[in-house]
Amino acid sequence: MKELYYAFRTLIRGKGANVIKVISLTLGLLIGILLFARMAFEMSYDNFYHESDKLCIINAIYNIDGKKKGPLPVVMGPVPAAIAEAFPQEIESATLVYDWYGSNALFNGSVRFQPKVISADSLFFQTMGIKVLRGDVKEMRNPDVLFLSASFAHKVFGDEDPIGKTLMYNKTVTMIVKGVYADIPENSTLRHDVVISFVTLLNHHWQRSIWNGEDSFLGYVRLHNTSDISKINPRIRQVIEQYMPYKPDSGFDVTYSLQPLREMYIGSKNVQQMVLIISLLGFSILFIAAMNYVLISVSSLSYRAKAIGVHKCNGATNANISSMFLWETVMIIVLSLMGVAFILINFKDKIEDVASATLGALFTWQSLWVPALVVVFLFIVAGLLPARLFSSIPVTQVFRRYTEGKRNWKRPLLFVQFSGVAFILGLMCVVLIQYHYVMNKDLGYDPQRVAYVYHSFESAEDGKDNLQRLPMVESVSGAISDLLSGFWGDGITNESGKNIFTVRYCYCDYDYLPLLGIQLTEGQNINGPNQLLVNEEFVRCMHWKDSPIGKKPKKRDEAYGTIVGVMKDFPVNRYGSIPPVMLIGQQRVQNCWHVKLKEPFDSNLKAINQAMLEMYPTEDILFKSLSKAVEDQYLDVRRFRDAVVLASISILLITLMGLFGYVNDEIRRRSKEIAIRKVNGAKVEDVLTLISKDIVWTAISAVVLGTICSYVIGVKWLEQFSEKIELSVLLFIAISLFILLLIFICVIIKSWRIANANPVKSIKAE
Repeated sequence: MKELYYAFRTLIRGKGANVIKVISLTLGLLIGILLFARMAFEMSYDNFYHESDKLCIINAIYNIDGKKKGPLPVVMGPVPAAIAEAFPQEIESATLVYDWYGSNALFNGSVRFQPKVISADSLFFQTMGIKVLRGDVKEMRNPDVLFLSASFAHKVFGDEDPIGKTLMYNKTVTMIVKGVYADIPENSTLRHDVVISFVTLLNHHWQRSIWNGEDSFLGYVRLHNTSDISKINPRIRQVIEQYMPYKPDSGFDVTYSLQPLREMYIGSKNVQQMVLIISLLGFSILFIAAMNYVLISVSSLSYRAKAIGVHKCNGATNANISSMFLWETVMIIVLSLMGVAFILINFKDKIEDVASATLGALFTWQSLWVPALVVVFLFIVAGLLPARLFSSIPVTQVFRRYTEGKRNWKRPLLFVQFSGVAFILGLMCVVLIQYHYVMNKDLGYDPQRVAYVYHSFESAEDGKDNLQRLPMVESVSGAISDLLSGFWGDGITNESGKNIFTVRYCYCDYDYLPLLGIQLTEGQNINGPNQLLVNEEFVRCMHWKDSPIGKKPKKRDEAYGTIVGVMKDFPVNRYGSIPPVMLIGQQRVQNCWHVKLKEPFDSNLKAINQAMLEMYPTEDILFKSLSKAVEDQYLDVRRFRDAVVLASISILLITLMGLFGYVNDEIRRRSKEIAIRKVNGAKVEDVLTLISKDIVWTAISAVVLGTICSYVIGVKWLEQFSEKIELSVLLFIAISLFILLLIFICVIIKSWRIANANPVKSIKAE
C-alpha cells in the first residue's frame, strides 16, 4: 500500500492543481452522468410493461384527397375489438383507451386532487401487462368505477384500505375505488394515476364509440408471439372494410396497422435527434473533462519527473509508478463524486426540472450501470494515460530535458478542449435564439391576462352574467375548446362531395375574437349564428383566388355556414404546422370559458377562483392562465435550453482551467528563455506574442472544427419546428471570433506578470 501512501502525500503537496482537477472532474461527472442517464431513460421508454415486446399500438394513416397523414396513434372506438376478434390465433387481448385532457379533479371530501386520468375497458390491465395489486379487473365492466395507482392511493387515503371508498369526480359524479395497480414509471408514453371504467364515459355521454367518427381513442393489442405482427398488418384492411367500406370517390380513407409500442417512441425522429444531441453533449463534456485532467497532469511532468526518478532509484518499478498515479486518480474521482452527490442533494429540484425527470427515475437499480460506466470511462482515460506516460520516464533521462519532448502531448489535448467549447457554445446560441424566437413571435392572438376553464353551467347565459359581474373581470366569452387543444376536426368537401382537406373548427361566442385579440385580415367579426371565420391557411387550401367572404364551405352535403371574415394564421397545437382553422359563431356556447382579467393578473386569477368557490361550492371551477399554458407547450424546449446552457458553462470553466494550467506550465518551462529575450531587448508585446502564438494557432483550427459541428447539429435540432430561425454563417463567425478573443484574453492575463517581471530574478531562480 506504499503507492497509496505516496499518492496521498502527492495530493496534499500539489493541492492547488488538484483542486482544479477536482472541480473540473466534478463538473464533467455531474453533467456527463445526468446526460447519459437521461439518454438511458429515453432508450428504455415503455420497457416497464410485462413482455413489452408483445405489446403493440394501433396506428392510423389518413388518406385525404390523395394526401397521406400519419401514422397517428388514434383509432375509432370499435377498432381494437374488431381486430382482436378477427385474429384470435395471433392476438391475446386488445383494449380501448381514452386519454383525458383538461381539468380532471377528484375530491376526497373537501380535499382536491388533480391526477393524470385515463379511461379503459376491462381488458386494459391484461393487455398492457400492468400488475393489479388489489381488486378484481372485472369491476371495470361497471360504470363509475375507478382503479388507482399504488402511490396515488396512498396519497389520497394514506394507510387506509382504499377498496370500496368513494371519490367525487369534478364534484359532480360519485365514483367507487375498486382496485389498486402498480405505479407507472415516468418513462412511459401512457402515464396515469387513475383508470376510470370506459363504460362510465358512455353512460354519462362524455364520449361515443362508433364507426365513421370519434377517432380520439388509443388502441393497444397484445400478441401471442412478436412475429405475429407480420401476419396481421397485411390483413387489417379487409377487417375494417367490413364496417367501413372503402369509397374511392369520397376522397377519404383510413388504414390501420400495428406497431410495437416501444418502437413508436424511440422511433420518433424528434426523439432520435434528442438522444443523438444528448449523447454528443454528454460525451463531449465527459471527454473534455478527462482531457483537461490529462492536460493538467502532463503539464506537471516538468517538475514531477525528478520525484519519479528518485522513486525509481529507490527500487520502484514501472508498475509501482503507474499504481501510484492510478491511486491518485481514484482519490480525485472519489472527491469529485462526493462533490456530485452534494450538488444533486442540494439542487435536486432544479436538476430534476432541467432533466425532465426525477432523480429516482433517472437512477433506478436497473440504470445504475450508466453512472458506473461513466466513472469507469473517466478513470480509464484520465488515469491510464498519465500513469503510462509518467511510468515510462527512464531514470537516465530524469535529470535531463526529457520532458521537453513530451510537450507535443499538450497541444492535441488543448485542441480537443477548444473544439468542445466551440461546439457546445455554438449549439447553445442556436437553442437560445430559437427559444427566444418561439416565445416572442407574434402568435396571431394575445394570451396575456386571459384565463380559461372547462365547465358547463346549468345555464350558459346565467354563468356568463355571473362572470361578467365580477370586479376583476374585463370580458367573458365561451367556446367548445381552448386554443391549445387543436380544436375539433372534420372534412371539407368540394362541389362533388369529395374530401379535400381536414379543418380544425370550434364553436364560439360572438366576443371570442376580440377577447383573444385574434387579428382579421379581411371582412368582419361574427355577430350571428352560423357565421364563419376562416384563417389564411384555409383560404390557401381551398385555392380561392377571389375573396372568400360570402362563400359557404361544406362537409359532405351540408354547409357549415357563411364566411364573414378571414383571420391571420395562428397555431392551435404544439409547435407543428398551422392547419386550416374555422370558427363557427354560436350564442351561449359553453364548455370552455375564457375571461380577460384586469391587472394585476396573478392576484385577480386567485380572486376569481376564490369567487367561483363561493358562488358554486358544489362545482369544480378553477381558471388557469392561458399565457402559462402557452409557455408550458415549450417546456421541453426550455428544459433542453437549460441543459445546454448548463453544459456550456461547465465546459467553458473546465477548458479555462486547462488553459490556465497549460499557460502556467509554458511560463515555467520557458521562464529562462523569456528572461534572456528580455535582456536582449524583447518588449512586453514580444513576450506575450511568444507565449500566445502557438495557443492561438491551435485554437483557430479547433474552434473552426467545433463551430462547424455545432452548425450541423443545430440544423438537425431545428428540424422539429415548423417555424424556426434561419441560421446565418455570420452568427457562427461571430461565435468563433468571440471564443478566440476569450482564449487570447485569458492567455494575455495569465502571461502579463511574467512579461513584465524582472528578467534578472528569473535567471537567478533558474
